[in-house]
Amino acid sequence: MAEDGRTGVVENLARVIGDLRSLSGDLESCAVLSSGGELLYSSHGEGVDRERVSAMLKALVNLSKDVARRNGKRSADQTRIRTDLGYVLLVRLENGGTLAATTGPEARVGLALYDMRNVRQEIERAMEGGD
Repeated sequence: MAEDGRTGVVENLARVIGDLRSLSGDLESCAVLSSGGELLYSSHGEGVDRERVSAMLKALVNLSKDVARRNGKRSADQTRIRTDLGYVLLVRLENGGTLAATTGPEARVGLALYDMRNVRQEIERAMEGGD
């Protein structure tokens, strides 16, 4: 990623997400999407198709926004999707981006969302290239 000038952003996001995952042990994976839906960072391991992750998260974010609008809201600040294997959590960032995470089925979802909301400003600073 060095060739596109975003190495510092990726490193900063990796640090912030690493701290978040250390704090909230229920989070299995995390990703950060820009306001345009570009996958800026993903903690998914090797072998996971980044394009597929990006497309799925972008679809979930768009679906979340659509549901919020249909219910008279401007946007969804957070979304919790329950599956048989755990949860997919989305937290909207002030800059229009999204912090996404997955958990196992026994996760303390409220606490995970709380931790995710608390790191929003740090993630936004990292996205801007700041420390």
